[in-house]
Amino acid sequence: MEPLDQQAGHIPGALNLFWKENINDSGTWKTKEQLQDMYKPLKEKKEVIVYCGSGVSATANVIGMRQAGINNVKLYPGSWSEWSSFEENPVGTKDED
Repeated sequence: MEPLDQQAGHIPGALNLFWKENINDSGTWKTKEQLQDMYKPLKEKKEVIVYCGSGVSATANVIGMRQAGINNVKLYPGSWSEWSSFEENPVGTKDED
């Protein structure tokens, strides 16, 4: 079920990293060391593209990754809303993962 866009799903190959994982229980940013540990699997990637539903909440992941020293990260500002608007773009679903 997708309340805002034409269809539900995700960009194939995408990993879900909820933006609130960048903050700790007191509502402040995690330490640089904590962020480095969290984003360690992405450190060796050639490029990291971050998106969300509309391009807003994904910015927290961009900031968290850059704080962790991952500088090969880019925001896809069109995010799911743009991607899903093109019929020719493939759509991943939970059942296919």
